[in-house]
Amino acid sequence: MKEEMQQQTAVINENMAITMDKKLKPLVEETASLKKEVHVLKSKIYFLEKDARKNNLILHGVPETETHFSELLAIVTSVLDNVSDKANLNTWDKWEISNAYRIGKKTENKIRPICVTLTLQWRRNELLRNKKYLPENIYVTEDYPKEVLLVRKELKNKLKEELEKGKEGYIAYDRLIIKEKNEKRKRSPTESPNTPNTETRILKNKPKLNKTNSFFRAGSSENNKTQI
Repeated sequence: MKEEMQQQTAVINENMAITMDKKLKPLVEETASLKKEVHVLKSKIYFLEKDARKNNLILHGVPETETHFSELLAIVTSVLDNVSDKANLNTWDKWEISNAYRIGKKTENKIRPICVTLTLQWRRNELLRNKKYLPENIYVTEDYPKEVLLVRKELKNKLKEELEKGKEGYIAYDRLIIKEKNEKRKRSPTESPNTPNTETRILKNKPKLNKTNSFFRAGSSENNKTQI
């Protein structure tokens, strides 16, 4: 009876396992499909957000004295023109600034940064290249999502470690690019950039042939005939 009970129990367990597998298989496949879709959607959101921020810049340290948008726009334009004057660039027009607003809630004893959206990407890049001309206590950064800011914070520590090892590197958006330092090849003391090679010297020192013009040859032959 014990053996029969064990056999029956084994059969029941096997049947239950088969039944559960049949019921769970569609759920497992659906879950895997949903995970792929979520991954694709996250990638799309990532690139859409990156594209939406590509013309944005964040100005930090600009005194918060404005009361409405037109005053804020005038302040931002003044800061950008200050950079253009010092860097000998074109002054900024209002149409080159699509939007400008303070980030976060207004609090006492704290200056909120300004998110500036520019209409021309090359103007944005131009400002980043000349950010050293910004007024004192004012600086500019690129507009990154929170997730990217966290990643960049971690990458900065790794970059510091790599630089201490004597390597070269930089952070490109949310990636760390590291490369070995290229050692300058020492020129051999016997080599000189101004010394021509043997073949060149031979060609240069080769005596020139005195080629006589066919016109003069013809003339000389006529003279010879006349003399005869």
